[in-house]
Amino acid sequence: MLGKPSPDPVRLIPIDVIRPGSQQARRRFDPDSLAELASSIRESGVVQPIVLRTRVWGFELLAGERRWRAAQQAGLHQIPALVRDDLSDTEAFVLGLIENLQRESLSPMETAAGMKRLGEVFELTHEQIGKRIGKSREYVSNYLRLLNLAPEVATLVNEGHLHLGHAKVIAGLPLHEQVGVADAVIRLKLTVRALERRVAQQRRAALDAGLVFKPGKSGDLQQLERELSDLLGYPVAVSADRGGEGELRIRFHSLDELEGLLERIGYRAS
Repeated sequence: MLGKPSPDPVRLIPIDVIRPGSQQARRRFDPDSLAELASSIRESGVVQPIVLRTRVWGFELLAGERRWRAAQQAGLHQIPALVRDDLSDTEAFVLGLIENLQRESLSPMETAAGMKRLGEVFELTHEQIGKRIGKSREYVSNYLRLLNLAPEVATLVNEGHLHLGHAKVIAGLPLHEQVGVADAVIRLKLTVRALERRVAQQRRAALDAGLVFKPGKSGDLQQLERELSDLLGYPVAVSADRGGEGELRIRFHSLDELEGLLERIGYRAS
């Protein structure tokens, strides 16, 4: 819960006494988009107030940094704001994060990091994170998978050179393979399906050559792992020998996640 809103009405606050919060999830602002918003603000003003809280030095910005920056570009000296001094540090962080996630105004990697932080603060499962921000569990799981990307690949995703679908496939590869595969996607303009086929073929070739020591780890099993991971919201590993005997492993990071997983597969503790 984020507490009850302050009863104070919207106030006009001098722009130069406002500073972004230290835990703001958003780090990148597209210059062209910011310029467009600034032009709109010159014509129509700031339609939706930003959210602040009082500090000794002025006001800390909790939500609406893009509007605040655009208002500066538009030459405004004051900006409409709601002052929420009723929020704790954690609540203040979550308010700004949820607004950005709901608006989809973060970069892909900022979104992934923000969801991870939200889950850590409140010990939430993927499904519970989704409910907090009004998104599906699959949406959350797909973004959290991006945290497995190599830094160079994460940059390509943020810059729009790789789509989320590509990134999800690449995130399942070993780190030392990711940059080369990402380069091939961009260079050959591969679709997501073409990338999946390419990865499966490379895995089969490596297995046939004895370069990957994973008996029974066929492309079909790898596809099954990805589909089960998407379905359950947790990393899944499936292994089988040539006789068909094997095991299925599901990785979780806390007892709370285990409880959420058990609920998803229909188990209820007596």
